[in-house]
Amino acid sequence: MRRKTLSIVLDAFIVLLLVTIVFLIVLIVKRGEAPIQAQETQVEETPVVQTEPTVADTEEEPEESEPEPQKDLLGRSNTDGVNIRSGAGTDYDVLGMAALGDEYKVISSHANGWIEIEYKGSIGYIFGEYLDFYYMSGGEYTPVERSEVPMAD
Repeated sequence: MRRKTLSIVLDAFIVLLLVTIVFLIVLIVKRGEAPIQAQETQVEETPVVQTEPTVADTEEEPEESEPEPQKDLLGRSNTDGVNIRSGAGTDYDVLGMAALGDEYKVISSHANGWIEIEYKGSIGYIFGEYLDFYYMSGGEYTPVERSEVPMAD
């Protein structure tokens, strides 16, 4: 008798557990659909009102040209463990090391092959062969040849 009671209790518990799981799944599915329905119901049509053209409407105003987005010339380290120095040569102090894939804002190129970069809020120098150059604008990368990197004054 005791086994039968235990079996009935376990069966009831399993049924209750299954019903709860189904209920939760239904809630999750409905919750996922709610934002889509909300977006569809919030669309309102704006009535179009026709007016007579006025002098101000017919005169063409000069188009304001949007300024071209700022493009930053960047250099990405193509080698691991490259020294970043305080000047454009190996005689200068080492400020730090560039790891593979590190990116730096490029300031200028020097005739001896060194590239002036922005490094930790200051100026640093890295040999140009260890960088790949590109412009970054609006999330887009545009590769740049090393010969196109502006030379230092």
